[in-house]
Amino acid sequence: MKDVYLITASFVGEIKRDFRGYVKMAAKAGYAGLELFNCIYGGFGPQELKNYLASYGMTAISAHVNVEDTDSQLSYLAEAGCRYVVCPMLRVESRDDAYRKAELLNALGQKAKAAGLRYAYHNHDNDFDVYDGKTVIDIFLENTDPKLVTFELDAAWAWRAGVDAADFVNRHAGRFDLIHVKETSRVLGPEDDMHALFAGAKRGPDGRFILTPEMEAKFKERQKINCKLGDGIINMPELKKAADAQGVKAYIVEREYAYTGDNYTTILADREYLSALE
Repeated sequence: MKDVYLITASFVGEIKRDFRGYVKMAAKAGYAGLELFNCIYGGFGPQELKNYLASYGMTAISAHVNVEDTDSQLSYLAEAGCRYVVCPMLRVESRDDAYRKAELLNALGQKAKAAGLRYAYHNHDNDFDVYDGKTVIDIFLENTDPKLVTFELDAAWAWRAGVDAADFVNRHAGRFDLIHVKETSRVLGPEDDMHALFAGAKRGPDGRFILTPEMEAKFKERQKINCKLGDGIINMPELKKAADAQGVKAYIVEREYAYTGDNYTTILADREYLSALE
């Protein structure tokens, strides 16, 4: 695998704390570039950001942008050199809602195309919820225009929903330009309900939950599901084979948890693992 990218959502909060240090860490670990997240650009203008990343031999291939922020970000991202703007997730409450959201994706795809970008949708485990015999993600795949909307398959969220990511790519060949790579040690169960974990927790000034020591311990234990690449339930060589065969454009690492105990050595190991895959 030649070029591997890193989403700046990895190690949540770190990109806000030290943008320049984060970029330097990713470059040192050998990443080809970044997938930006949550409109965090380090205070750089678009051309400044492009030049700053280029000084480290990197590019910004894409950006996760919430639906409500899309219009305001398209010109910035295009000028910064991004190729994709990605919807990080959508909440779907019913079958009809899924069809409405598919139309929303088409509309956003049209706007992105007009700005010189490609629009993509990134899945979570809830996108494999079933309504009247169809999953949400299947409704999206079947009801979006391939000329306007591509998909970024998150392998871990697929597997956490009990779906083999390689098989899923094979069933929908041609629809995935991007693959989010992270490992998972198991399929999710009722004990993994984050809403239950954070019930009653208040948010601080930064919008993040203020956790009790008990909540913090449970959350840290839950994060360990994001284990070392190759040690979990995902068959990464098979996923790469399926993705390469259908023309995937980029592999992007997302790291929720530093299993080595250190951010740098964790993302370095991820990049080295992927670079070694044939």
